[in-house]
Amino acid sequence: MAEDTLSPTTTTADTVRRWGIDEARKALYDLVDAAAAGRPALIGRGTKCAILSPLSHLDPTWQAQQSTLPTTPVTTARRKLGDLLAAAASGTPQLLLHRRTPVAALLPPRASAARPTTTTSPDAAAAARRLTALDDALDEVLTPSASGHGQAASFGLRTLDAALGGLRPATLTLIAAAPGAGGSLLAAAAARHTALTRQLPVLYAASGLTRADIAARIIAAETPVDYRRLRTRTLTAAEEQAAAETRGRLAGAPLHMDDGTDLTAEVIAQTVPDITGLTLVVIDRLQHTHDPVIPLSGPELPAATRALAHLARTSNIPVLAVLDTDHPEVAAALDPDVTLTLTLTRTVEHARIDIAERDFGPQTTTQLRAELPYARFTDPTDNPPPPGTAQATPTPPESHQPPPSAQEATDTQRPAPSDTISTPEQPHATSTAAPARQQHCLSSAKTSLSTFVSDKVAHALEAHGGDADAALKALAGDGGSAIPDVMELFEATRVETSYQHTTYPKLPEPLTRKRRDNADEVWEARPKFTNPAVPDGTEVTELDVNAAYLAALQSAHLPIRTITHNPEGWDDLANYGKGLDLSGVCRIDPIAWEHPELPHPLGDDRETSGTLWVPTSVLLSLKDFASPSYGELCALPVIREAYAAKGSATLFKTLVHVLNEARMHAISEGDGLTKAYVAAMYAKLVSTMGDSRNNHELRRPEWQHIIRGQAFSNLRRKAIRAYQAGLTVVHVGGTDELHLSGNVWGVHRNGKPLFMEGRALNQIKAKETSRRERT
Repeated sequence: MAEDTLSPTTTTADTVRRWGIDEARKALYDLVDAAAAGRPALIGRGTKCAILSPLSHLDPTWQAQQSTLPTTPVTTARRKLGDLLAAAASGTPQLLLHRRTPVAALLPPRASAARPTTTTSPDAAAAARRLTALDDALDEVLTPSASGHGQAASFGLRTLDAALGGLRPATLTLIAAAPGAGGSLLAAAAARHTALTRQLPVLYAASGLTRADIAARIIAAETPVDYRRLRTRTLTAAEEQAAAETRGRLAGAPLHMDDGTDLTAEVIAQTVPDITGLTLVVIDRLQHTHDPVIPLSGPELPAATRALAHLARTSNIPVLAVLDTDHPEVAAALDPDVTLTLTLTRTVEHARIDIAERDFGPQTTTQLRAELPYARFTDPTDNPPPPGTAQATPTPPESHQPPPSAQEATDTQRPAPSDTISTPEQPHATSTAAPARQQHCLSSAKTSLSTFVSDKVAHALEAHGGDADAALKALAGDGGSAIPDVMELFEATRVETSYQHTTYPKLPEPLTRKRRDNADEVWEARPKFTNPAVPDGTEVTELDVNAAYLAALQSAHLPIRTITHNPEGWDDLANYGKGLDLSGVCRIDPIAWEHPELPHPLGDDRETSGTLWVPTSVLLSLKDFASPSYGELCALPVIREAYAAKGSATLFKTLVHVLNEARMHAISEGDGLTKAYVAAMYAKLVSTMGDSRNNHELRRPEWQHIIRGQAFSNLRRKAIRAYQAGLTVVHVGGTDELHLSGNVWGVHRNGKPLFMEGRALNQIKAKETSRRERT
């Protein structure tokens, strides 16, 4: 790095080294330290650049207004560097903070540009204006090329294109759809039709998806073949051949994908001029909840959509963006030109689309057929082709086959009354050489999920002549089908999700095993507590927690994307969950625990000292125990470092529901075979999701640590609540052993019984009553 030091009046781009934005992002911490010490650095991307400088280099005018300048923590600045660079280059200094204290500033490359400006040259403003005669504007509206009867970009769905009039140039269209409704698939339909059928260039900006996700959805929709079986590589030979033919047919299509990190509206706008003849821009997706590693999320969205609307107008091309919620107030805040609100009906076979325009409000409603297994929508009157059948000849471009007129589309634009809608048959995947595994694969129908477990058990019994022991061994024994079955169920519950969980992200250091037979560095805080103060002869009620790992799968917050490094952790654990919902692993200082009558929140047999890596499930239990509701048993830990991403507690929600329903039914019917099979499914899912040779479909060790930590913390919470209710904690062990002394079934918390006896996930069962004997 150059050692030149600039005075406040000589901040120029000629006296410091120029850093590209990618290399500057990697070295940002060192560059900020150097700038604070008086050694500036020039950071540039394309024609835009800014100088990372000490605060003393601020123009005197800006120094007087320093408290009003935009501020960004250094940890956040790494991913937002492109936006900060653009803002600084336009004339507004950007202050960088280290633990809330300004330490450096991004300044314009010339000192004169750093002063606030309040006037614009009238001559310059007039020169930038473009006037259009009314006659020309009328031609744009009335000529066929500008109407819905010949729009260059459209969805390729007759019903929707007739109702919408195609995707109009200079217009921002927003698809507002809740997760699972198919918003991404509708956007992909527009990209497929425009780029593949009409052979017109499309830019597909994927924020959260990968290019592999997009390509797989295109192959699944165009062939068609089952999307999930395509991703898990379980297609039949015929289907593989059909997919290969589709790939050859689509080779060379002008679909340009950007799935890079730090994808912002500015980056998209900078890419547009690079694509000759660009006809459509698709942004998939805008995330309404904040994610610190996804720029197109949370409070950044209004500014981003304004930039995208400006891009549509200045480039005279349609911009289509997907929003991951259908809440009207969220969509309205983004102020799009056209809003398509997408809703799936209860049968998951119909999709209702409400169309509204900014200045005219609701316009019309139409329906599509949802074929989610094939990652696509079709017109309601279309008959789905046989699965796995490739289209031998591409569909002729619809530029020669305009959509039907408004009069012809009247019936399809107006949804029929609910009692007159005929439900189209849901497509079914073809069977493969392993029919048991494919029987329910990826069917979205609730009925198939509700009978998933019972059908597997029935198939095993049939295959073994009714021998329950042999069927149990085939289902739950070593080498049995429990692992592939539970992964198949997980796949079936994740149709149309916003990420591909089977990818194997690069593991950070704390999650990396130094040797195959060694553990990684993450401490799950498994309880192993025995109260030494309980005298011999004390009557003890031995309780057993029901399906501890199944309950942990239901409640654990898991990172839904690749975890990223935050070398400074985060400052305020007390506000976790209030807009900050990160999940992963953290390096913390040990806490002081002065309660020998209770299990230690960080485990009772930890042999090492100093900082330790824990999953966020353990971290959140420490937050609970430090809260007034638990009597402030400890102080909040200091977080030194973290690897985290946005967390979600709904990842396994449907899977847990299916397994628990089967479990409770088996208990009520005395069906030991099904009960043991279900227990094997969720237990083996947790035990193999980290880094196991027995499960090649999932490698997320941070999920495994978080779920185990959740199970251990759930047990520890029960023990501490029992103690606070007046019971004596005798022993706490593993995920389900809780031994108490006192009137277990008579104590209350907040006016309700502390423990309810039963077999449900929110109940607990008594194993036996014994007398304490020291060993």
